[in-house]
Amino acid sequence: MAHRLNKQQLLDLFERTQDLPWVIDTETDGLDVVGQDAPHSAWWIGMSPLGLAEVIIVSREEFDCWDLASHMKNMRLIGHNIRFDLHALNLVPSVPFRDTMVHRYFNHTTGRLSLDRFADVFGWHNIPTPIELKTGKIDQLPYSALADYLENDVVLTSKLARECKMDRDSTTLFDDRVELAVLKMENRGVRLIEHKLAEVELLIETSMRSALNVLAEEGFPSDANPQSSIHVAAWLLDNGRKLPLTKGGKPSTNKLALEQLADQGDRLAAAVMHYRKHFKLLTAFVKPLAEHARDGIVYPRTNTTRTKTGRFSCDTPNLQQIPKRGVIGDALRRCFTSPRNDGIIACDFSQVELRVAAALANEPVLLEAFANERCPHTEVAAKMFGKRIEDVNKIERFKAKAVNFGILNGMGAARLSIELRSTVGFARNFLDDYRRNLPALNNWMNGVWQEAESYRVARTVAGRSRIFGSREETRSAISVIVQGSAAELMRHSLVAVEEAGLQPILSVHDEILTGAASEAKANQVREAMEHAANTAFPSVLGAVRFKAEATTGETWGDA
Repeated sequence: MAHRLNKQQLLDLFERTQDLPWVIDTETDGLDVVGQDAPHSAWWIGMSPLGLAEVIIVSREEFDCWDLASHMKNMRLIGHNIRFDLHALNLVPSVPFRDTMVHRYFNHTTGRLSLDRFADVFGWHNIPTPIELKTGKIDQLPYSALADYLENDVVLTSKLARECKMDRDSTTLFDDRVELAVLKMENRGVRLIEHKLAEVELLIETSMRSALNVLAEEGFPSDANPQSSIHVAAWLLDNGRKLPLTKGGKPSTNKLALEQLADQGDRLAAAVMHYRKHFKLLTAFVKPLAEHARDGIVYPRTNTTRTKTGRFSCDTPNLQQIPKRGVIGDALRRCFTSPRNDGIIACDFSQVELRVAAALANEPVLLEAFANERCPHTEVAAKMFGKRIEDVNKIERFKAKAVNFGILNGMGAARLSIELRSTVGFARNFLDDYRRNLPALNNWMNGVWQEAESYRVARTVAGRSRIFGSREETRSAISVIVQGSAAELMRHSLVAVEEAGLQPILSVHDEILTGAASEAKANQVREAMEHAANTAFPSVLGAVRFKAEATTGETWGDA
């Protein structure tokens, strides 16, 4: 049964159990808890010394009035998705904390990670989430029901922590330091420049109107919707175009089908793709963006346990949605700057995934290119086309680049043919030539696939595991190892930048952003990232040097 203690009783218990970690959980009035003046927060807190049966419940009013944050920030804390709880309490620990969800994710990146799931797996007693908590109506939930549910979550987390051996392992794992760095980064936020966002909206709307004009010129009915697969398919079929069929036997107008037509010079297919891309960007990202801002600051949530490879993802808002290239992508990045409006440092790694693959495969062609600071795409193109490096043209380099990146993500001949704008037969021959001219890389990839087929698992250089089901395709094992290992380097780099006092504000793919821009600080960020990457796994990745480039500007786009 959960206990209610007065302040002195609780502080005495803290003192008596100072050698034990404490498990915590919160119940909140909603899910938007990140950043200053977040609309939602913790109403009730459950806590228990790990290994003891006692669960204590305190209200938020007691937590604040008793100044529990000042006591708990130095305690070793454990939770399940604990960053959420810490945000809900406005609590930033001074020491790394442990997360049972992060621990389980490390061992199985595609496993279900909820407490309900683990209670089911281990046969533990569990109380379903009350409907009032699911709907953000915590004030309507009777205290007795809330106390029972909160106590249950603390008990389940305690059991899971012991299952993860957190009661015996007193050392700080590296992912604990990552979680603390991410917590601090999320709290800083990124400034949104709203008048520039309005300009981007106008730019996108103008681009969409241009696509509609092309559709009208091609005879697409004015009352038809470019978003509608039925409308687009009907027009294309009526005008003699051929379309692939979906599994249900209906004509498909997905991106791949339209790309194939567009590559053959079909203006309508190209215009539909253009319209759809910008419509999605406008409605799903740009228009809702301002709603996420509080006093001009957005607080993107960095998800460290969502992807199959171990890469970070981002939401509310998802700044990874910004197009990587083009006028609109550049304009969108110019809508963001540091929270203090003191400029941006953007530092990203150069070809980090290709460097990881070169080191793991010990591929001489790539290793030599990186060692001599030459372009690996040009180097590969020269090898494939039998040319001197200085004679490789832009088209040949582009083709080599498409394969360099595509092959690491399981790209086959069909997809490569679209990238190269060629026939499938040409793409297949091109892949064959690539494999023949980079035999070490090809042999390594074949070994990875054979091992994944045999053992149904792929692991990053840190040991983070992607487990495949018995009927699951294992072609993605290469991207798990390469992309996932690059993500491990980003984890090390983020911790290095944070622990150097350089205060990262955002991590997107292979890039870290900080504020307070200056050339001196930019060099510090670059040096921290490079040193972290080059010292993280030297016995495995030591054959290459990881390089980063830092640039500065008033906004993200300028940098």
